[in-house]
Amino acid sequence: MSINLLEDVAPASNELGAITEATQRVLNFEKEIEDMKEQLKEKEQNLRKLTEQEIPDLMTELNVKNFTLTDGSKVGLITIVSANIPSAGAIERARGDAKEELYERQQSCFEWLRKNGGADLIKANVEVQFGKGEDKSCTDFKKELRERKVFYHESTGVHPQTLKAFISESLGNGKNVPPEIFKLYTGQKVQIRRP
Repeated sequence: MSINLLEDVAPASNELGAITEATQRVLNFEKEIEDMKEQLKEKEQNLRKLTEQEIPDLMTELNVKNFTLTDGSKVGLITIVSANIPSAGAIERARGDAKEELYERQQSCFEWLRKNGGADLIKANVEVQFGKGEDKSCTDFKKELRERKVFYHESTGVHPQTLKAFISESLGNGKNVPPEIFKLYTGQKVQIRRP
């Protein structure tokens, strides 16, 4: 019996070549996708600059509040407000001094909301953990909570859209919203409504 090495090795070599080629196509697609994501990011930044800076500045400079394009699209300025409160998750993920700063900022936000009619926006939950050997205490505590019809899981926060609406309303009513604790941003943005 004779063995022909070329016949035995050639099919494996062709299959390996096919795998190599397919793998290279994967790498090429990944590179193309990354390039496209970067291009998209750049285009979104350019769009934001146009809609939140350049056009609003031009319209303000020319004292134009709204106008209609020849295709019937309506162009106008809207006020945008952005505010945020550090979430429990963001605080937990932070390290060192940043953790304490985020916690203090969160508490300052909650305090301001409570003093300015926004206490109802704050959602609070409490989660209780029991350690080793505290199984009976845990069972008793859960029984007491059930009897009181109280369910706990710890977290405190305000929904971002609810916060945005409340801050917008507060600003509209002339309230002094502390920009540093809410990381407040206000500005104008062009809005284009197509026909």
